[in-house]
Amino acid sequence: MLEPLFQNSATTRAHRERLRTILTHPENLPLWDAEIVEVNPEADGFRILRRSPALNTEEHVTVRTTPNKVIYQSQGGRLAYQLVFTLGSAASQTTITEALTVPTTDKLPVPLRLLAPIAKQAFAQNLQAFVTLAESSLEVTD
Repeated sequence: MLEPLFQNSATTRAHRERLRTILTHPENLPLWDAEIVEVNPEADGFRILRRSPALNTEEHVTVRTTPNKVIYQSQGGRLAYQLVFTLGSAASQTTITEALTVPTTDKLPVPLRLLAPIAKQAFAQNLQAFVTLAESSLEVTD
């Protein structure tokens, strides 16, 4: 069973397809998440390495998509999680909402109620960096 940890939202003038392209190719993660130093494709997903200190310095991520969502499923780190990006439209803009859920059975060195506000803030900063990237003309992996 998954427990919601937090949700962040942003609005962008970037096209929905550019957002999907960036999200569905984790090779783009280092362009908008400064903690990530390496993304290596594996047979069934991606191996991601982060700078220390990080809760998950190494993890395995799989990516699934639906018409309106891109879902990252992480395992192999100290915290397993599911990060769901939901894309919506509002007038001439695109809304993006990220929701992080974690298994209720995970044992962590700190209680989730202490971790949640710190993680929410870090993810919000990364979401803003993602929007900045999406609105730029920088080439991304597609």
